[in-house]
Amino acid sequence: MKKLNFSMINIARVIVQTIFFIFLPMLYINAFSGIQQMYLSVINQSFNLAQQLPQLVAAISIIPLSMILGRFFCGWLCAFGAMGDLLYAFSKKVLKNKFKINEKVDQYLKYLKFVVLVIVVVFIWTLNSKIFMSASPWDAFGMLFTVGRLPALSFVAENLLMGLVFIGLIITGSLLVERFFCRYLCPLGAVFALTSGLRISKIKKVKTSCGKCRICTKNCSMGIPLYKMDKVDSGECIQCMKCVSVCPRKNVTLTITEQDVRPLIVSAVAVSLMTGFYYAGSFAANAIGLSQVSAVTQNTNAVDATNSMYKDGIYEGSGSGFRGATTTVQVTIKNDKIIDISTIASGDDAPFYDRAFTSITNAILSSQSSAVDGVSGATYSSQGIMQAVANALGKAGATSTQTALPTQKAPSNTDHDDDNDEWDED
Repeated sequence: MKKLNFSMINIARVIVQTIFFIFLPMLYINAFSGIQQMYLSVINQSFNLAQQLPQLVAAISIIPLSMILGRFFCGWLCAFGAMGDLLYAFSKKVLKNKFKINEKVDQYLKYLKFVVLVIVVVFIWTLNSKIFMSASPWDAFGMLFTVGRLPALSFVAENLLMGLVFIGLIITGSLLVERFFCRYLCPLGAVFALTSGLRISKIKKVKTSCGKCRICTKNCSMGIPLYKMDKVDSGECIQCMKCVSVCPRKNVTLTITEQDVRPLIVSAVAVSLMTGFYYAGSFAANAIGLSQVSAVTQNTNAVDATNSMYKDGIYEGSGSGFRGATTTVQVTIKNDKIIDISTIASGDDAPFYDRAFTSITNAILSSQSSAVDGVSGATYSSQGIMQAVANALGKAGATSTQTALPTQKAPSNTDHDDDNDEWDED
C-alpha cells in the first residue's frame, strides 16, 4: 500500500502540472510581476491595495504560502517547470540523454539565478532600462506555448528576437539538465531560495539508515546532494517528492515542524490553498475593479465640460494586443467626457485581458486620457486597450496630446509601456 501511495504522488503531480500548464500558465509571470509591483510601489511610495489588487493576486496567493510551506508552486504548478520536466523526460527516454553535470559545477551555476534577479531588479525595474526590451523570454514563452493556439513564431521573431534566442537556449539546456531554468536562471526561484529558512516543511533522510545506492540524489530534480544530508535545508528543494517515492528503504519522508506527514495529502493541501486563494483573490479584485469603474463613471458624468475637445457620440477604435491580435473597443463620449469604455472584440487570452481591462479603463476614465500606465504581467493587453481607446478618441476629435501613447508605435505594438514590464508575459 505504501508503494502505491508513492506512485500516486508522481501520477498526481503530472496531472496537476498538466492542468495548470493548460489553464493557468500565467501564474509564474503574474506572481513575479506582483513582486515587481510591490517593489515599485514601495520605492515610489504609491502602494494602494484596492487599486493594485488585480496585479497582486497571484503574488499574494503563491509567495507567502511558498515561503511557509515550501516550493510546492515550483514543483507542482509552474508552467516553466512543467515544460522543463517534459523536455527532460523526452530527452532521457527518446534521445537517451546521459549528460551529467559535475556536482561542484552545478552548485556554482546555481548562483546565476541570483545574478539574473539583481539584473531584473536593478536595471529593468528600478532604472527602467530598455536594453532588454526585446529579450523577454516570458513574452516569447507565452506567445509560443499558448495551449490551443498556433505558435506566433513570426511575431516573436520580428518583435522579440533575443527572447526567442533565450527560449531556444533554455530549451536546449532543459534537454541536457533536469530543471535547467529552475536551477540556474529563475529569478523567482532565487527569491524562494533566499526565503527558504521560513518554511516549515522539509525532507528528512537519516544517513545512518541509508545504503550506498544514492538513488534519492540521482533522482533529485534540482541536483541536491541528498546523500550528504539528514535533513534538506537547501532552498533549492521544489517539493516534487521524487526522492520520497524512489527510496527503496522508505527512509526519505516529508516532515512539517519535525513531524512526519503524508506527502500526497500535504501536496494536495498546498495546491488547493494556492488555487483557492488565487480564484478568491481574482473574484475580489474584479468586484473592487467594477465598483471603482462605476464610481469613476458617476463622477465623470457629474463634471460639466468647459473646453470642447470631444464630439458627443459612440466611437469604435482598434489596437494591437497580445501576439499582434486586434483589440476593438467602443468609447462613449457625453458632455465632452469619456463616460464608458466597452470591449467589442479581443484576440487576447481572457485572464490577462480581463485583468488589464478593468485597471486600464478605470485609469482612462479618471485621467480622461488614453496615456496611462499598463498592468504588470499584461503588458500587451494593456497596450492593445490603450491603442484602441486612442484610436476611438481620434475619431471623436481628441487632440494629438491625448491620443499619443508612451513609447508605442501602432500598429506593430513592439514597444513597451512605462511601467517597467519589459519582462512580462501576457
